[in-house]
Amino acid sequence: MMSSSGDPKRKAMCRSVWLRRQRAKTNYHGLRLSLATTKCPPCQERDNSEVAKDTMRVIELDKFPEDILHHIHSLVPLRDAARAAYVSRRFLRSWKCFPNLTFNWKTLGLNMHEGTPYERAKKIADRIYHILKNHSGIGVKTLKLQVHSCNNVITANLLGIWLETAVKSGIVELAVDLPQDHNAKYDFPCSVLSCAATSIQSLALSSCAFHPTIIIGCFRNLRSLCLKLVLITEEELGCFFSCTISLEKLEVSQCNEITLLKIPPHLHQLCILRVFLCQRLQVVEIYAPKVATFMFRGPPTKISITNPSQLRIMTMDGSFHAGMFHHALTKLHSITSNLHTLVLCLFREAFNTPASADKFLQLRHLKTYCCSSQFESFDFLSLISFLEACPLLETFFLSVSRHYLRPESASQKSDVDSWHIRKIPGFRHDKLKKASITGINSSKSLIELTCQILKNSSSLECLVLDTTSGYSNSGICENMDREAVMDALEGVKAIKRHVEGQVPDGVDVEVLKPCDRCHISKL
Repeated sequence: MMSSSGDPKRKAMCRSVWLRRQRAKTNYHGLRLSLATTKCPPCQERDNSEVAKDTMRVIELDKFPEDILHHIHSLVPLRDAARAAYVSRRFLRSWKCFPNLTFNWKTLGLNMHEGTPYERAKKIADRIYHILKNHSGIGVKTLKLQVHSCNNVITANLLGIWLETAVKSGIVELAVDLPQDHNAKYDFPCSVLSCAATSIQSLALSSCAFHPTIIIGCFRNLRSLCLKLVLITEEELGCFFSCTISLEKLEVSQCNEITLLKIPPHLHQLCILRVFLCQRLQVVEIYAPKVATFMFRGPPTKISITNPSQLRIMTMDGSFHAGMFHHALTKLHSITSNLHTLVLCLFREAFNTPASADKFLQLRHLKTYCCSSQFESFDFLSLISFLEACPLLETFFLSVSRHYLRPESASQKSDVDSWHIRKIPGFRHDKLKKASITGINSSKSLIELTCQILKNSSSLECLVLDTTSGYSNSGICENMDREAVMDALEGVKAIKRHVEGQVPDGVDVEVLKPCDRCHISKL
């Protein structure tokens, strides 16, 4: 028979009573912070000596100096800080100058699946208004207005009130993310920034108009600038650049009024530049001397760099645009003299790699993503000329989208044994150590590329052939339909027939097959 001390119901009741008593003892004069294990309720008490070992001294927060208490309060999340202010007068005083204000549906404790879109947006706006109405406006270090889901609720007048309340001298980070239709409705006030010019270090504006003038002030501490869906001309952007001297990171995304993006030479500390999907952009001129990372997304565009020796990492993403591969191979060599890593994202290419690509003499790492139906007829063996153009290349990664690539013909899919594998005479690579091909199937040119890399790379240590669609960040297999699974199994067959017998000694070849649980079960 179970004793009363072991009765689960009795134990739960005792714990509940004990917790209620502890909460009743807590008030704004007796807030406590445990530095170790919380003292056990009476129903779970063991030998006194064991309890003494596991329990440490409790600190009473009401005895802390005001500045230390405010600092502790500033480190907790917004919702927890608000709750602490509700039960403590001292935290209430701290709450009125709470420094880190990040407003979105999650930090405000809202359920984004509850009510209509308008009702959800109204709740977000009402809570932001209530918090800022009770804020003194003093001591704000971070203000993030992430209200892109609040269509038809956020007005220019309301935003003006919020910004005037929180943006003062001393603010370090300001991010304003408005609904996408607001770029023609809301003109971000330069006067708001002027009062914070000397302190602000990070500025991010999204979905608004921004028209800075020379009187905006000097942003001598601004390190990061992000403009997304912002109505601004190149002249206005140049004017803003003239007010900055310490910029380290710059992102210009979907700013469709800009045709010429000129990065001035006085930005000596600028090291990361991102330019994404600016529809009217025709030319990018980089005069800043220390740009080390450059990321571009859009159609092939003229790019010039005054000092390319510092450039180490480049991403050229031609998603939804044709010709990025050809542009990279024939136009970028002049700005990639010291480039170590190149990432190419390709969408449509109606040609094969040029027989003689320009040299990338310092390139060590190459990643290529092919994601378009145009690659059905692409001769992947022609990529060998690109590898030849990179004599110091150490790692090569090729990903072919499973959704688009299919074998060239039904007969080819069923008769891999009869293939004649082409060879490229004279090809040899002495530095390539690791290669990976994801999405490989029974496409003949992919198998031929694999064989060439395997047989003619003297330093090769590892080759990974993934016949699936890859894996998510959490390690879960990407989805594959029945046709894709069958195609992958044909790829496994082609690898066994034409690749396995070509593996040199000392090379580790790993073939990733469709997963029995996630993929084969669909058959």
